[in-house]
Amino acid sequence: MLIFCLCLLAMFLFWLFGHIVGTILYLSILFVGHMISYWYFYLPLIILISLAIAFGIKSVLAMLVLIILILSLALALMIYWPRDHNS
Repeated sequence: MLIFCLCLLAMFLFWLFGHIVGTILYLSILFVGHMISYWYFYLPLIILISLAIAFGIKSVLAMLVLIILILSLALALMIYWPRDHNS
């Protein structure tokens, strides 16, 4: 009877372990697939977080403000610069 109970306990533990491992594997595949699908959102976020960790939040905000100013100036020049210089 003791061996039978130990066998039942072993079966239950392996069943439980299999379900836990399967759930972890399923969630990890789901998470990786989500990260691959939405890389264009997560990659800049990861880069900003790593820059904030490396250089500090104030310097990263200053870099972002400078980048936005430079890009807006370039966009304004592209829009308002005359295409043909003859007129």
